[in-house]
Amino acid sequence: MPIGTQLKGTFSLDPYSCQSGTLIATQLFNDGIEVVRCLRARDGNERADLVKDEAEAKPKPEKEKEKEKGGTGKQKGKSGKSDKKAKLEDDPWGAIPVDSPFAKVGNLKDVVGDAEATADMLIQKLKLCEEVYNFNKDDCMPEKEGKRLTLLEILAYWPVSEQKEKDKEKEELPMKKKNSKVAGATGSGEESRELEMSSGAQSSASSARANALQLIAAAVKVVKSNAFRTLIHKERSPMDALDGEDDEPYLEPTWPHLELVYDLLQKLLQTKELESTLATEAELDKRFVTQLVELMETDDPREREDLKVLVSRIFGKFSSFRSTVRRAIQSFCQRAVCLEHGEAPAYGLSEVLELLSQRVVAAFSSPFREEQKDLLTQVVLPLYKLDFLSCFHSSLKDVVRLFCKKDATLIKPTAQALLRYWPQCASGKQTIFLGELEDLIHMMPAADFKAIAAPCAHRISSCCISCHSEVAEKALGIWRHQPTVRSTVQNCRDDLPLIVSRLYSNITQAWGPNVMSRTMDVLKNFMEADRELFDNCSSKHRKQGDDAEKRESIRLKRWAKLQELHDLAHPERQKANRSREPRKAQNSGRPQLTCNQEVSLKQDSSCAFSLCWDRTDATPKKNQLQLQALLVNTSGKIVEAINSRNLTCFQSAVRLTSRAPQKNSKEACCGTIWATMDLLPVEIAMVLLVVTASNRSCLGDIAHDMALVVDFNGKVQLGEILAEPPPDAKMGLLGALRRLDWTSWNLLPKVEWATCEHFTDNPEMFSRVIKEAIPLSLKKHRGQASFVVMSKGSVADCPTFPAKQKVFLGMGWDFYSDENLHVEVALVCLTANGQHVSTVCGGQSVNGAFHTGDGALSAGIFVDFDALAVEVSVAFLTAHVTSEDFGAVQQPHCTAIDVTGREILRYMMPEEKKTSTGLIMARVFWNEFYDRWNFQALGNYCTGRTWSDSLEYMKSLVTVPPSSYQTLLIEDEDTVARGDHRSTTAASSSAQSVIMSL
Repeated sequence: MPIGTQLKGTFSLDPYSCQSGTLIATQLFNDGIEVVRCLRARDGNERADLVKDEAEAKPKPEKEKEKEKGGTGKQKGKSGKSDKKAKLEDDPWGAIPVDSPFAKVGNLKDVVGDAEATADMLIQKLKLCEEVYNFNKDDCMPEKEGKRLTLLEILAYWPVSEQKEKDKEKEELPMKKKNSKVAGATGSGEESRELEMSSGAQSSASSARANALQLIAAAVKVVKSNAFRTLIHKERSPMDALDGEDDEPYLEPTWPHLELVYDLLQKLLQTKELESTLATEAELDKRFVTQLVELMETDDPREREDLKVLVSRIFGKFSSFRSTVRRAIQSFCQRAVCLEHGEAPAYGLSEVLELLSQRVVAAFSSPFREEQKDLLTQVVLPLYKLDFLSCFHSSLKDVVRLFCKKDATLIKPTAQALLRYWPQCASGKQTIFLGELEDLIHMMPAADFKAIAAPCAHRISSCCISCHSEVAEKALGIWRHQPTVRSTVQNCRDDLPLIVSRLYSNITQAWGPNVMSRTMDVLKNFMEADRELFDNCSSKHRKQGDDAEKRESIRLKRWAKLQELHDLAHPERQKANRSREPRKAQNSGRPQLTCNQEVSLKQDSSCAFSLCWDRTDATPKKNQLQLQALLVNTSGKIVEAINSRNLTCFQSAVRLTSRAPQKNSKEACCGTIWATMDLLPVEIAMVLLVVTASNRSCLGDIAHDMALVVDFNGKVQLGEILAEPPPDAKMGLLGALRRLDWTSWNLLPKVEWATCEHFTDNPEMFSRVIKEAIPLSLKKHRGQASFVVMSKGSVADCPTFPAKQKVFLGMGWDFYSDENLHVEVALVCLTANGQHVSTVCGGQSVNGAFHTGDGALSAGIFVDFDALAVEVSVAFLTAHVTSEDFGAVQQPHCTAIDVTGREILRYMMPEEKKTSTGLIMARVFWNEFYDRWNFQALGNYCTGRTWSDSLEYMKSLVTVPPSSYQTLLIEDEDTVARGDHRSTTAASSSAQSVIMSL
């Protein structure tokens, strides 16, 4: 029963009844709720004030409202949010698609006068909004639009809290009781009426609280179902995080709904009835707040900004949740410092640190407690170690300054932490650290600076002689402040000779004019601080320079004498050394191709690339040099590598033979790469020509006067690319074929060297060349190797399995029928002689590998090849059907995935039905040329129901070199029909090629 109906039977509703000095007023509000206010009017002035308050509470005309809004309204931070209710009124309820479930509930505008009906309809609409739709697909469009409009409607008609005077009533209640005792019998009747009113108010308050709890709980469920999700992060390398020209951030596709859900939570937090007990009952508890902070890891900057505002309001509204927010922020920062790349949050640190400074640290009172000091030393300061410090440095700097401003005793440990985390080679971070250190020195008391003066001076002086001009200028700028120079001289008298010596070296070695001028100013400041000490340091520097010249002269004389004695004892090595001297290149009769100048190739042509050189010693080792061809697709990925273990690809479109050029003035040749461009698939955009040396060898120790000979169809001479390798080079890029359109290619001569042993060890060099040729390729694909086009016999001769990282070897399949077949997958490890070492299969594991279990359509094995037994040289990935045969198995395939989730190779077997029961899918073997593991796709069927039944067959495969499968593959590919210009290349290469032995 409404409250007003209960009161009608007991009280007179005359609004100005003066009986017993009590005023009873009733007012019917627009929302249909009857609210009774009972106030005691003790004199005429109080009654006049009440009448004035009621007049002000009356609804004002629309024009006056618009004037007040125009004069006092504030624009919201986000564009469009201030007009959502107006937009909803302009957009009629009929805009909700009729075929969506949201149109069946009704319109809140129709029940705006009935509070109970409004609450029930709000709860129904909130339950419908718990459904989450996939915005990555173009389906359920009516439902998506209906949910968006429904959320807008909920925001527009969300109940607004009214100002209540409970505190005033509590203050007046004792006065009422006192007056009732004086009034006598009349007062006793009046007291009974007041007690009845208070009991009715309590019952109405409890029912209102229950209704509010139900509505708030429904809103919290909507937030949980929509916001609390698994975050999807854009794949980015550490260099991409530091690149200012990186692609746009990943934007949340569900933002049209998620933005309104966050607005709903914001309205919920603005509700005045929401207190900590009610919030906890509605599941807006500590776990909810913790998950809200963890969502700041999202890639979408719009969502991070909304989350920062929401967490800040929770911190200010609920004092019981403040420790939870602080612990969540602390956990977020520690994950960024302690966890590995891919597990630590890459985003959100800036927003989290802003919350930490504006809310948490600002609320600390000085002096700090020990746990508050630990928050700085163990959580905030370790963030300086992160590589992407520049992304959140501004927020981190504000937190540290606020700590130091509130407690000066924290300046010294902060400076010591900066010296401990000092970057050694990152010039950008060094500049940031120097700026922070300078500010701390200026804030630090003199007694504290005395304890860290020596390490600070050493660090600043080492930065003064940095090759990076910005770092040197920043370090010299610290000592241009004369008070800092005087403090350094007073506390670092023993270290001043080293400082002065480094400053003098800047004058003779620095290349920047600003560095030299600032160095002169700093030397002048040190001289003015202590003239006598500075003169002593200068004399020591001159003496040390003279002594160094004398020692260098003596060293050169001793070395010349030792070289002379060595040449007398080893005359043959003396001859070899003389052959290493630069000599005039012999004329080969071919034109020399200029580096970085493209050469147009004929359409529908084939090219032969032969690597030739002159030996540097009399007895060269076998297979010291290798010529490779790297195939790059339009996305910038290296999808195939042709070398001595992988001789062909794409049906002989690119192949390696041991043929040497007919006219060659060089002593040695390591083979010829044949490339038929019109046979290459359209997705192949580049072919890179690379030369590599064997492990622990350098190109300069093996060859000189190196030349890459380029011919058309193996006959017409195009030219040669001359290159002299430096002594420390182990790999070189000599040329690149670049696709212009469907049929046109260009040759780009390149001569670039690297000290690494394999192309995946130095992706920067290849990424730069690929970026210039394919500027539209994604940065995360440039220079990466992903061998996903492997065929039978193909070998991934690359660092497929990085050191000290586990690799997942997986195998999958499908069935032609609905029969429940069981396929057993195993990894059999053998020695180089074929002796069985161990096997990893279902229910078994060994040191360095464990089986994930045999599934219905897939199975896999995690392998840490560094942890395997040292005698393991080859491992076979096998599959056996325990019932039926492989005739019922469809499309078997295998893959390798690294710890970052990136697929590094894949082998899909062709469609064929076999009656065999066993399959040797692939083998992993040790590559002695590069000291790394290789993966070869086999796809050989065999007999046996288990791996032990096929063990003898696997032992026979151990002695078969990988090139044997390549020979069979080339013979099969040569039978493919070709045109006239292709048959010439194929015939000439196959007739004169001898497969290189391994």
